[in-house]
Amino acid sequence: MSVLVVLIRNPVLSFLLLFSIPSSTNAQSLISDELRKELLSTPNDSNKVKKLLTATDYMSFTQPDSAIFYADSIINFSERIKFEYGKARGYQLKADGYLYKGDYSHGLYFSQQALHLLQFLNDEIAIFGARIQLGNLFSESGDYKKAIAEMHKARAMTNSIGSSYYDRTTDTTILGGIRKMQINYELGKVYLAANVLDSALMLAKAAFKLDQDLKHDWSSPPILLGDVYYKTNDYQSALLSYNTKTTYNFDIDSAKNFIGKSLVFAKIHHEDSCILYAGKALKISERIKYSKGAMQASHILSQIYENIDPKKSIAYYKISTALKDSLYSRDKVNQFNSVVFNEELRKLDAKAAEEAARNKYRIWSLLGVMFTLAVTGILLWRNNQHRKAANILLQQEKQTVEKTLEKLRSTQTLLIQSEKMASLGELTAGIAHEIQNPLNFVNNFSEVNKELLSEMKEEIEKGNFEDAKSLANNVIDNQEKINQHGKRADAIVKGMLQHSRSSSGIKEPTDINSLVDEYVRLAYHGMRAKEKSFNVTLNTSFDERIGNVNVIPRDIGRVILNLLNNAFYAVSEKGKQTVDKYEPVVSISTGKSGDKVLISVKDNGNGIPDKVLDKVFQPFFTTKPTGQGTGLGLSLSYDIVKAHGGDLTVQTKNGSGSEFVIQIPSTHSAG
Repeated sequence: MSVLVVLIRNPVLSFLLLFSIPSSTNAQSLISDELRKELLSTPNDSNKVKKLLTATDYMSFTQPDSAIFYADSIINFSERIKFEYGKARGYQLKADGYLYKGDYSHGLYFSQQALHLLQFLNDEIAIFGARIQLGNLFSESGDYKKAIAEMHKARAMTNSIGSSYYDRTTDTTILGGIRKMQINYELGKVYLAANVLDSALMLAKAAFKLDQDLKHDWSSPPILLGDVYYKTNDYQSALLSYNTKTTYNFDIDSAKNFIGKSLVFAKIHHEDSCILYAGKALKISERIKYSKGAMQASHILSQIYENIDPKKSIAYYKISTALKDSLYSRDKVNQFNSVVFNEELRKLDAKAAEEAARNKYRIWSLLGVMFTLAVTGILLWRNNQHRKAANILLQQEKQTVEKTLEKLRSTQTLLIQSEKMASLGELTAGIAHEIQNPLNFVNNFSEVNKELLSEMKEEIEKGNFEDAKSLANNVIDNQEKINQHGKRADAIVKGMLQHSRSSSGIKEPTDINSLVDEYVRLAYHGMRAKEKSFNVTLNTSFDERIGNVNVIPRDIGRVILNLLNNAFYAVSEKGKQTVDKYEPVVSISTGKSGDKVLISVKDNGNGIPDKVLDKVFQPFFTTKPTGQGTGLGLSLSYDIVKAHGGDLTVQTKNGSGSEFVIQIPSTHSAG
């Protein structure tokens, strides 16, 4: 039996072992001999947990494995002494360890456990930290919408924290301004990852100013400020920010600073400086097991050595690729999504339990009313024999209602479970059906290639090189088909991800006519790039009264682009099928109708058959041949327009063409 299993099963023994193991042991090296002696003399109560929490507060940055090791002991010992706050902080320490190891699914699980427990304890300060931790986990996994939501929840709590607050772990009073500085930094970091650079720059500057005003001397804000300046191509300001500090609070900050500097030097073609700082970052990241930093540093070195030393470039590329696979492999993503899905199910179950409790209260209230009526009936019966019949009827009605309520409770339970399973089944079946076809082609052609390569090997051994070349050509043809169907599966998955991911953009005043004109040209040139012989007559009519409208330009542009691509495809296909003279025409117009802005895309293609018209906005439905469409474009467009408070409609005539009309509210910006 391993030492860790013994520690988990016996919390008291775990604490005795923790502080008696020699300091040379790797997992114990961050605990000083003085602290170990102090903890051994401390009674087995909450004070011992608090001291260990203070000692391991920043361990996850430099020794994530050690942080997880100590967290298990803290959790188990806290359970033994019924110290719920210590247990919650142990979960947070464990989540931080997994976060900096790059294991986001385990980190998310333990962070959610900590938040549930802290909400039960109603500890506002600890909840603030738990929400920031959750935000970081969602951000690292790429779910910026949830990350920003968690960070804003934490930011809303800074007003109630006040100018200072009491920390239960360290028994000290801490300035509330430090928390405001922290949330500005953390939220700015998420906006930077989401590429919302204006917000990121504003928050990074605010965090940096608060750090200076409070004289906190935290090394993270200037690093974040440098990262934002790098993203906005202001390399001089970036270097000034990176050089603000000469010493850093943690090794991880040193690694981040060196990575930032190496990126800037790569951009301004100072290869020697880039190699120097990237090498330092890689060395530190490997020492503290900071997987993301090691991945970034090795990727930079791979690129910078590409034209200098190809062998080194390949070596660093292999390191970067291996680290990227360990952080963002499909299994890791599935594990993370599974934790998120289970958390959503837990919330649904909790909501169902609350509804069941309310129904139970209603039932008992109704039964109480009926009981009162029954008692009243009995009293009336005693006083008046002529009301016997009415009392009997009342009793019968009571029994009928009780039976009906019992059936309703049973039916409600079955309906909730049935609805959950039906939704899950539909989603699973749709995904499996859409991806199975291209995967079958990939598998089949892969098996054929294996056989062809075996035959080619035999022909080469026999000296039949002409036959071997013929077999090689067959393998190449099959490989092209594998690539084609692989891209098909990739398009389906990307489309599904786009379909499930809500936009994190911000509405802004937009010139609708300019936006439409831009995407008309983009769509036309894109079609011409794919089909050199493609020609179409474009008719545009823009209503100048529209002005600026508050929309998310990128999302509405995506809808316009999809509708134009479909229109170009429709007229192109009709042109290929028509023997008589046919002139393809696509008309694009904008206008106003009351409080709505209308955008119309009309073509004179073949139109949409009436029998499938009601399916065009459904996910995975497409009228295009297999391999030419995922069936997610119109569905995604419909969701985007609905999210803007508008509507997407279609009018079509079989053989004569189709017209799609976008309707969005004409809400104007004050500017």
